[in-house]
Amino acid sequence: MTLAECLALAQLILTRYVLMICSILGIIGCFLNFFVFSKKNLRTSSCSIYFKATSIFNLLVIVCCITPVIIATYSREDPALYISIVCKTRAYTTHAFLMMSRSTVALTCVDRFALCSSHAYIRRLSQRHIAIRLVIITTILWLVIPIHVLLLTDVQVSGRCGGSGVYQIIYSIYATIVTSIPLVIMIIFSFWAIRSVQHSRARVFPIEGHVDGNENLGMRMKKRDIQLTVILISEVVVYLLSTVWYPLDTMYLTITASIVKTSDRVAIENFIRYLALN
Repeated sequence: MTLAECLALAQLILTRYVLMICSILGIIGCFLNFFVFSKKNLRTSSCSIYFKATSIFNLLVIVCCITPVIIATYSREDPALYISIVCKTRAYTTHAFLMMSRSTVALTCVDRFALCSSHAYIRRLSQRHIAIRLVIITTILWLVIPIHVLLLTDVQVSGRCGGSGVYQIIYSIYATIVTSIPLVIMIIFSFWAIRSVQHSRARVFPIEGHVDGNENLGMRMKKRDIQLTVILISEVVVYLLSTVWYPLDTMYLTITASIVKTSDRVAIENFIRYLALN
């Protein structure tokens, strides 16, 4: 068995079993997150809006994008590799839903930073109605921005679904930029939010409504917001570990596109890209 065949078998096993188990756990996690953040004591928080939106987008990624890939391993061929409309639709929806999810996590980081700020005008940004508007705007933007994927991605002669020629190079640069921006925002604003929580001694009260002077209420609200921030930081760490490899791999493939490669090297690169994408 050649190296290419070994890697293809490993990819098949990972998709059929590991990815399927992760997808099932992911679906359960999305429903649990949505249920938890819909509770009465959390639903009024702007942060809960972002968490629920992220859960919805992640669920769409799993159901609409990952599930067809898993199903394809049990059939003779993947429809996306020979049917143009399936190729275009899967590439577009995968990119759009993933970017919606990443963007809402980035917005959550900004929201936590705003809430922990010592400036009242910045804290006003951490409000439920603002969160709803930003989620709607984010959804519309990522339905419009990747339209070029729907138009220019197609089934290639080599039997793969993707771009070709100049567009492939342009898309690699584009994908690196749009994937890196949310990650940079997550890192910067998570760091600032952590610093604000550590150095802040003032109680955090909601922007809307009046403060009734109840110390216990103020302490509970501060504790709740700190807990949400901790949950967010944990999610950011997972996102960084799972996403940072894609832009790095994309940059590598763009830089080495003109180099003549052996079949083993191509097989290794394809396997690494599979890991970076999944």
